Amino acid sequence: MEKLSFEQLPHYFFSANRQFEKNELHINRIYELSVLLLMRKGVLKFTENGVPVEVAAGEYYIQQAGMYQQGVVPSDSPNYYFIHFEGHFSKAGALPIRGKFNIDVIQPIISELEMLGEAAEKLEYEQLFYKLLTALKTNLNVTSVAETLRTYILEHYKENLTLDNFAKFSLLSKNQTINVFKDTYGMTPHKFLVEFRLKKAGELILATDYPINEICFAVGFTEYSGFYKAFTKKYGNSPQDYRSRHSTIAFDDIYFNP
Repeated sequence: MEKLSFEQLPHYFFSANRQFEKNELHINRIYELSVLLLMRKGVLKFTENGVPVEVAAGEYYIQQAGMYQQGVVPSDSPNYYFIHFEGHFSKAGALPIRGKFNIDVIQPIISELEMLGEAAEKLEYEQLFYKLLTALKTNLNVTSVAETLRTYILEHYKENLTLDNFAKFSLLSKNQTINVFKDTYGMTPHKFLVEFRLKKAGELILATDYPINEICFAVGFTEYSGFYKAFTKKYGNSPQDYRSRHSTIAFDDIYFNP
């Protein structure tokens, strides 16, 4: 898939806010410029060369010049900021056509753009446009760090992982590592690790007859008491009761609900 290239710098033309009315359709057009959409609320729905596209709140999307855009179904009252620009796209480009953005980072830049009057130099608009594109690209890089760390946790969850391990792997400070991961997945790396270990423990408890204490250590817990407390809190039953209860359910399903 092609990406927006920064080797040939894009050029800003025009920007503004847009609020759709209820059940409003996207305009049908083939446009000579590309358009960067920064969705703040709702969902924008349209097709590009016949392919359905939906852009939800917190996402950006770049409509490339020359494509046939059509409003086939009503959008969900989207509110967004758009920027018309001229750009070049290639598979080796720097910024993907779509992705997520941090509104706390992007909105101040949008506000700066809005404050520029008609007397402002084109260079001022270009400068803020590049600042915005750089912020989008930086956010994607941060997200990729979180995704890479998540993969690392999934592959090494049986090991004695600590925040020091996470920070060393991500090449960020401990606080940055926690914040980056939490921004992407809604929980700290440690919380994600514990939740995944409990999930694997639950699977082993139901799928095997291994002793509970062996399962505890097999999925990475170092203390049985901590595992017991966390498992009971998550599943509402002790590990042994969880096995007995679900084994009974499985037996009833087989013999009484053929």
